[in-house]
Amino acid sequence: MTDRRTGRPAAAGPQRRRRRLRKKRRRTSQWILLSMGLFAAAFITAMTVIFCIKGTVPDTLIQYTLGAGGVEALLLAGIKMSKVFAGGKNAGEKEE
Repeated sequence: MTDRRTGRPAAAGPQRRRRRLRKKRRRTSQWILLSMGLFAAAFITAMTVIFCIKGTVPDTLIQYTLGAGGVEALLLAGIKMSKVFAGGKNAGEKEE
């Protein structure tokens, strides 16, 4: 079996997948979601350590931190919806 674009023999299953993964670039939204997840994990770990040491946690800090994460998630959803409505390339539909 040959690759349609290059005419060279196509790579076998796992090799082809690795090539495709290397070629894909991460979109901005993926980086933002990754950073939000890492921050949330670090924040939860820090609050757990503070609770174990002090016996209490700063409730207001937790409330505002989670609220800011929610606002950021809503903004990402708005960006994605605007791309879908505008018929952008990343609208979730496959190109033919």
